[in-house]
Amino acid sequence: MRYFIFIALFAVLIGCDAIESEPKVVLGHEYNATAKVVADTTSQFKANDVIVIQLDNGNKKFKSVEIELRVYQGESDRILFKRSQPVKNTDVKAVLKGPDSKPLTAREILRTSTPGTYRIAFAVGDSIIAEKKMELVK
Repeated sequence: MRYFIFIALFAVLIGCDAIESEPKVVLGHEYNATAKVVADTTSQFKANDVIVIQLDNGNKKFKSVEIELRVYQGESDRILFKRSQPVKNTDVKAVLKGPDSKPLTAREILRTSTPGTYRIAFAVGDSIIAEKKMELVK
């Protein structure tokens, strides 16, 4: 009987490690390379603010060798900007931040400095993985 309880407890612990969460987009000003996460998260940027964009695929490995960043203005389906990002099939996160010597700014990602609401989305083919709204302010 003790062995059965031990085996059941072990199975529960192993099963908890495989829990998948929903994919999400995280926006921020800084990237912590040690922890591999976006630090100082926000959804509001000025045009010259540094922006780091991370897709957390929810503990699921990418099934494609490339994902696409898409930027939309407001609720429209018109793509303002798109950029392909290579990923490995062992990765569960993808980060766009530019090189350390010249980080990306909100203006460079959005291709505009017009204040308003924008949607940042990641897609594979015609299927959107995750998206997040951001606001560009003066």
